[in-house]
Amino acid sequence: MKGVKALRDTIAAISSPKGTGAIAIIRIDGEKSHEIAKKLSGMSKIEEYRKVYHRSLLYNNELLDDVNIVFYKSPNSYTGNDLVEIYCHGGILVTHKILDVILKSGARLAERGEFTKRAFLNGKLSLIQAEAIYQIIEAKSEMSLKISLENLKGKLGKEIEDYRERLLKILAEIEVSIDYPDDIESDVELIFKELVAISNIIDKKVENSKKGLHLSSGIVMTIVGKPNSGKSTLLNRLLYEDRAIVTDIPGTTRDVIKGEIDINGIHFIIADTAGIRETDDFVEKIGIERSLNEVKKSDIILFVLDSSTGFTEEDEYIYEKIKDYNFIPVWNKCDFGKKVNRFENISVKISALSGEGLRDLEMKILERVEDIVKSGESSHVTTQRQLEILERVKMHLNNARENFEKGFELDIISIDIRKALDELDILVGRKFGEDLLDTIFSNFCVGK
Repeated sequence: MKGVKALRDTIAAISSPKGTGAIAIIRIDGEKSHEIAKKLSGMSKIEEYRKVYHRSLLYNNELLDDVNIVFYKSPNSYTGNDLVEIYCHGGILVTHKILDVILKSGARLAERGEFTKRAFLNGKLSLIQAEAIYQIIEAKSEMSLKISLENLKGKLGKEIEDYRERLLKILAEIEVSIDYPDDIESDVELIFKELVAISNIIDKKVENSKKGLHLSSGIVMTIVGKPNSGKSTLLNRLLYEDRAIVTDIPGTTRDVIKGEIDINGIHFIIADTAGIRETDDFVEKIGIERSLNEVKKSDIILFVLDSSTGFTEEDEYIYEKIKDYNFIPVWNKCDFGKKVNRFENISVKISALSGEGLRDLEMKILERVEDIVKSGESSHVTTQRQLEILERVKMHLNNARENFEKGFELDIISIDIRKALDELDILVGRKFGEDLLDTIFSNFCVGK
């Protein structure tokens, strides 16, 4: 989709979820949208925009459905173009039949995310706000939904604009000093001080964003322990469903089993792993290697210990593998035995079978990920694209700082500041390529 014509040609799609429902929504956008809707509904004119009209849709004298229609006039619509929304009965057949007639009447089927893409290209949304819309639709927890809604309101965009204004002032000071060296004497120390200040802010933003991005994608939590310690039972208990096979036979779990849970509005991706121990079994060794790989990717680890056996050599072997990670010792089977002889003061005692102590475990998990949650609340970065751009901004500003300290000329230093500004413009969508837009909006559903 390129150029002005591509923005104005008429597109249509079903905007409500697939399947049967009480009501379905069909959108028509572009220069022929009003004409198509008026013709199908028998309306001679639109008396008032944003008003709900109840009409019968007809095509070749055949009744399609009784519907409600709302007309939006450019530029006061979601896309910035003339737009129509038709609310019909939510049956699959009737919805697709109306859409088919609209396409026969001069519209084409919209591409994925094309309505939102038009809103961006028409200046109704920044690229960050467009990404926030996708994140709102995909949100799996209260926290990620909250952050995405704040970005839709412009939270992250306003921060980026602040960074941009401060960098523009630094660049202006440098350029004045370069262009009029005899007439205007710039305070180089003040320029450097401001550069350091904004660079430190971006550095902290990047570090918070690395942690906070987990709030959108999910905090990664891995369950480890020796065979038959109750890892799979704990996974099933946390998920409130039977995802893992539970038996008394050690080594039942040979691969990583994953699920998703929500604890107090925080989204977690949780993995049950194969029991870790020294073994000569080839297949079991593969499972253990995968378990250790999951440990490396984890934000938090639940180290499940069997209180009926106490702390064993197998547990010591696992501890040596995970001791440098963020782990919680979880003494399981406390209703069967009380041989809790390690990590007494920092562990949680539970029975995965009965659910006893599960709430205490959840509270301990939230306590251990508190820094990630706080970082996420302040970062407002929700996509890998946003993080990667901020990392490049950080790199350019650090280069500028180093060149300042090495005594380089101001025109050399200004190169990296300009590059940082270019990256911020790409972040909010002032500068973009067609490939970038295709990548972002291809993730959307058709009709959004």
